[in-house]
Amino acid sequence: MTEKTTRTKRIWDLISKIRSFLSNLVFLLILGAITLVIVFSLFDDDLKDPEGKALVINPQGPIVEQIQGSGDPLSFILQGQPQKEVLVGNLLDILEAAEDDERIKFIVLKLDNIYGTGQTVLFDIGQVLKKLKEKGKIIISIGDAYDESAYYLASFSNEIILNPDGFIFLDGYSRYRTYFKSFLEKLKVSVNLFRVGKYKSAMEPYIRDDMSKEAKEASKAYMDVLWDSWKGVVADNRNMQPSDLQYFVDNAEKLIVQEKGDAASALLKANLIDKISNRTQTRKYLKETIGKSENEENFNQISGSEYFQFIKAENKQKEYKDKIAVIVAQGTILDGKHPPGTIGGDSTAKLIRNSHENEDVKGIVLRVDSGGGSAFASEVIRQEILSAKLKGIPVIASMSNVAASGGYWISASADEIWASHNTITGSIGIFGFFPTFEKSLAEIGIYTDGVSTTKLGGGMDPTRAINPVIADILQSTIEFGYQRFISLVAKERNMEIEDVEKIAQGRVWTGTTALKLGLVDNLGNLQQAIKRAAELAELDNYKTFFPAEELDWKQQILKNLFSIVTPLIPPSLKSGYVLKESLNLVSEIEKFNDPRGVYAMCLDCYPL
Repeated sequence: MTEKTTRTKRIWDLISKIRSFLSNLVFLLILGAITLVIVFSLFDDDLKDPEGKALVINPQGPIVEQIQGSGDPLSFILQGQPQKEVLVGNLLDILEAAEDDERIKFIVLKLDNIYGTGQTVLFDIGQVLKKLKEKGKIIISIGDAYDESAYYLASFSNEIILNPDGFIFLDGYSRYRTYFKSFLEKLKVSVNLFRVGKYKSAMEPYIRDDMSKEAKEASKAYMDVLWDSWKGVVADNRNMQPSDLQYFVDNAEKLIVQEKGDAASALLKANLIDKISNRTQTRKYLKETIGKSENEENFNQISGSEYFQFIKAENKQKEYKDKIAVIVAQGTILDGKHPPGTIGGDSTAKLIRNSHENEDVKGIVLRVDSGGGSAFASEVIRQEILSAKLKGIPVIASMSNVAASGGYWISASADEIWASHNTITGSIGIFGFFPTFEKSLAEIGIYTDGVSTTKLGGGMDPTRAINPVIADILQSTIEFGYQRFISLVAKERNMEIEDVEKIAQGRVWTGTTALKLGLVDNLGNLQQAIKRAAELAELDNYKTFFPAEELDWKQQILKNLFSIVTPLIPPSLKSGYVLKESLNLVSEIEKFNDPRGVYAMCLDCYPL
């Protein structure tokens, strides 16, 4: 590899080395806590019999498709990123087991901590809760604070109890981003952006200080669909009209003022809750309703984790030779090898390759929850899907919360694409991003100069202004890549290129609309996608398994220690706005590691 080729990677190598050094330093500082982890692991509780006990579901973090496993404590400590997450597959196993378990008559939901759970995941869980109610199970939600994710699930309950000092915060869906244009100008960073697509607004924060009209239009369109869906489900569960929920949200201030600031009372009058009760009163109520625990201090209960261990021991999965591999692709698509929580082009392709090279694997389901990323890495993954199909192995793409841009790219060549009605997909478009730092370096007296035998020499050196000839080449490359993307979609979806062009341009769609447009084949959840893969493979009996890239020993230890380290982090370290925004900027830039600087990424696909 020539010096010219490697020069463009130097800045990324430097960033990686710095983060690696700091991560190792943090690792050494917290090694002393390993003893505690080892000691705690030596004590295993006996399995609890669920007879007569209420099943308590108390997630301590967002419910996700895949647990993050970056093993990078630096971002966590400096930015306060949550590390406790709940795997939706495990939660669904627990609830589905309780559905036919006559020993479980009550389900108690405590949902204060699931902020950030995607609506597609919520929908799947809600459908199981609905079946539990139909089977005669009594579901009671108790809590101090509900956000929209929590209240969505709570609405499936027979009864919602709220602390008198608690609240339910409903504000619909919104999309606000931090814009860095003026900040980057102050840093003298030159942003070189190449894009195609009217609605491809992923990089607007680097070239604007506000959201463009086109970005607002596209975001508002799909968020309206999500919000209408949310209101429809909740209103149906609470015997209300969607307009009642809209009225409460739009008039919350007036309704709470009428109750002299008593938010719980306003919520009760609006039929959003069934009872106001503090923790002591709630505990007494549950003891009377469900029964007392052995020590009579609480109600008789079994936690979700305890029940999960019990059903695993009681009902060991039958061993079948034939298998369906479910490969979870969650997070930003990056070039190279990366741990769970992001999608590495090499690592995810390896999981697919290992699956189709396994003689027992008869079908593959790619579970996608991603707004995309590196176009190169996306194509590496797609090529491995094609290799599986050449062997006659059916491949189903199952879209979760988001499968847009690169997330759609890796799904496009599957035999069938399944999405939830709330899936955010589309965003068919690409862009190029290449920052240069010649002005920043000049401010501190550092300059780059030299000679070249061609017009292209040193053209992509980040310490120099981008060569106009290189800029023209990159723009042409982006336009070619865009045509390749829409041609790929046209071929795989049996559409005319002109028809794809009409729904491309980086525009985002919900699953229901995507079905009408021909971008997906069916609406359904992961289990339905797995069943469909088995049908295509002509399997009656099979085992489902989830291949995953394993963490190394250091990453695993760090992952286990996060919960111990959290209380030791000074709040001041995480609260500084300038520090936080600077780190956010670094984290955003780190996502751009495509070797050609070409990206299929939708950063507007995660409404809050």
